[in-house]
Amino acid sequence: MNILLYQSAIIAIKAGELVLKYYGLEEFALKSDSSPLTKADLESNTFITQELQENSPYKICSEEAVLEYEERKDLEYYWLIDPLDGTKDFLAKNGGFTINIALIHKNRPILGVVYAPAFYQLYSALKGFGSFTYTPQTLKDALDSKTLNPAWLEQNKQRLSGERIAKEEQIIACDSLFHSTKETQDFIAKYHLKVQKYGSSLKVCALAEGKADIYPRLNGTSEWDSAASDIVLEEAGGVILDCESKKPLQYNKPSVRNPYFLAFAKSQVGGAIYKDILASPYA
Repeated sequence: MNILLYQSAIIAIKAGELVLKYYGLEEFALKSDSSPLTKADLESNTFITQELQENSPYKICSEEAVLEYEERKDLEYYWLIDPLDGTKDFLAKNGGFTINIALIHKNRPILGVVYAPAFYQLYSALKGFGSFTYTPQTLKDALDSKTLNPAWLEQNKQRLSGERIAKEEQIIACDSLFHSTKETQDFIAKYHLKVQKYGSSLKVCALAEGKADIYPRLNGTSEWDSAASDIVLEEAGGVILDCESKKPLQYNKPSVRNPYFLAFAKSQVGGAIYKDILASPYA
């Protein structure tokens, strides 16, 4: 399974190179939910799908090609991908977009890769193996010198312990640049949280890195938005809790939509806010 993790990471990185060809271009269409769809989404989706099919026997569910529930409900494993998470960030040219690849086992991700190509920032995780990142400049150098391969990824990985590295004493909440809500703002005010804004899956990855503490997501997302970063956070000691069940997010549901959720960094698991959420009837 380790080699599959590294193969997935390389696929995400190569998809990131494809996506960057369109970075700064304004052309896009609107999906049925009025979210933007770019050529970068489609080209990334085609590439990732083809590469995963060549490297594994598992079916693929993508934001751009949804595998219906009847086709996936009995699958033990399947890929869940978002070929361009944060399309609004991509169009805004702020760098905060990612390629997300996750392998689902029954109802939970067991492998995840999140890659932010504009920052050369890679996160990866495998159930029971750990959560890892890489120094962006080192990764860029390996790309430029064409020395990036599974062996390089193994040798240069840096384990994410989940320990807090933020210097502020105040608890830090991640919030979306484009999708914040009144409920999110009320939550931040209730617990007197300091806000850091991130795009796409980088919010959950910031918790795994220990740069932030909590991420309230009190509006709609889909399974492909969260799966890859979910396992990155879990393997770094954190957790994403469903606001209703107070249990970790479940995947391979009849609907691909996520419930509202709260993500906690390792430092916050078992803390005052965490306990308060568990004790409340509804977060």
